Amino acid sequence: MNNLTQSEKNNIAKSKSDDAPNPTPQADMIARGVATGVAVSMIIHTGRGIVGAMNKSPVIMFGLGIVAGYFAHKYRKEIIATSRKAAEESRDFMSRQKDHLQNLTAEPPEETDAPKSLH
Repeated sequence: MNNLTQSEKNNIAKSKSDDAPNPTPQADMIARGVATGVAVSMIIHTGRGIVGAMNKSPVIMFGLGIVAGYFAHKYRKEIIATSRKAAEESRDFMSRQKDHLQNLTAEPPEETDAPKSLH
């Protein structure tokens, strides 16, 4: 097996991996869910430790407040522009939804081409 070329070795490795059963989409979804759950759990656990440490020291909380205020002041124009844009888009969205709702609830026009029944 040592005298095989690299392409032959790759082909053998590929054929071995092709023989392995492929996980079903359901198993893949379950694996992703488990991985996401583990990641979220780790983030929450780490966050609790960090927030707990910050709550124990008022100096750290004061420093974080100063940093937050600095960045809010530095980027105030961008923050205001973004919030105005979001408010405008939400108004547009609401007006479109209102129009769609009116179109759905509107009575269909009566057909004048259809023959009238004799009742």
